[in-house]
Amino acid sequence: MTNKEWRYQLFANKRTVSDSSRFTASSASESCADTDHGVIWSTYLASEQNYGETRDSVILARIPVTQPEKTQTIEVVKKGVVIDGITYNEFLDCNAYLWHSEEYKTVKTHFGETGPVYHAFVRVIFLACPEDYFYTDYDTEAGTFTPIRRLQIRFDGKTQPLTGTAYVEYMKSRNLSGQHGSGDAGESVILTDKLRLLPDGYRYTFATANGTQPVFLRVNDHDDTFEVLGHIPVEGEYETQSAYLNGKFYAIVRSVSAEAEYGAANFWTSEDNGKTWLPGCRVEFAGTRPQCLPYDGKLLVAYSVCGVEPNLVRDGRNNCRLVMGEGPDLSEYKEIFFVTDPRGMVYYDIVDYNKDLYAIWSDASLHLDKNPQAKDVLYMAKIGDLRFIQ
Repeated sequence: MTNKEWRYQLFANKRTVSDSSRFTASSASESCADTDHGVIWSTYLASEQNYGETRDSVILARIPVTQPEKTQTIEVVKKGVVIDGITYNEFLDCNAYLWHSEEYKTVKTHFGETGPVYHAFVRVIFLACPEDYFYTDYDTEAGTFTPIRRLQIRFDGKTQPLTGTAYVEYMKSRNLSGQHGSGDAGESVILTDKLRLLPDGYRYTFATANGTQPVFLRVNDHDDTFEVLGHIPVEGEYETQSAYLNGKFYAIVRSVSAEAEYGAANFWTSEDNGKTWLPGCRVEFAGTRPQCLPYDGKLLVAYSVCGVEPNLVRDGRNNCRLVMGEGPDLSEYKEIFFVTDPRGMVYYDIVDYNKDLYAIWSDASLHLDKNPQAKDVLYMAKIGDLRFIQ
């Protein structure tokens, strides 16, 4: 397919999956596929009265993959709510992943065959108050949340709440030079990397902030304590995305300075389970969240570039380039598409649903006159099964 055909495929067939009649801002989706029930679960930050970079509520969306227009909007927590003596406010990040209990029911599958469908929960994690991490589990059958609890982090034999303070403590213990937080935006430690389950029973992810070395973590599938494994030795900005493929971890780091060490690499690999990282290459991309995920024995990487016209929003946030390949050199990867939209394509999230790929992103369709961040409304579109698209 040509880029023009890809643009039509995505933008002509996109469907709104945030509540645009209720929210004036919706963005930063993190999603997971529930293939037993035909849905994608996506958590995002939203506001009912402010525009652009605003985060007054944490929302969980239940998106039927074949009928996204029937998306269900579920409020996880709202600014100002007091629960067990804690006033929740200043939401800065959220993430979600699907996990299963040992309970299951037997269902018919094919010509009399049967199989188990396990009881599924969506774990929603979020940063609030303003730099403490919390989580709650949503029971997909009962439609209820468990009580909100704190996430924990462990390093050097010590377990403590996962907070910006703990993140700084780790940085100092390793004599790392990175800065914590951002004076103009107030960002603290964030966990925006996908928490994908690997065969060893752990989920792996990065903790990052503004101008810090990305810290690699893992958590047991049913646990709430993250263990520090190592870090990438260059400073990045906010998001780092990772994927596991053929015995290696890969990571793409946002906004590594062109003057940084290790050849200013922003694409890294690890062969020892994330303890140490080796520079792979540098690819020039805009200061926005990239994507990295395994797919059909190869790696998919998505990123945006600056200077693309026409553009009505922040530079570098009106396009998406998707490439696929393997190995540490992204210049050798094949381009799948490069699509643009003057009204934005921000913080795109790519979800693998049984090899069918879906993209979720925000743009400035509603309030371009009020804020150029392109975080007004969330859309979803089907990319498709790349194995059969020429």
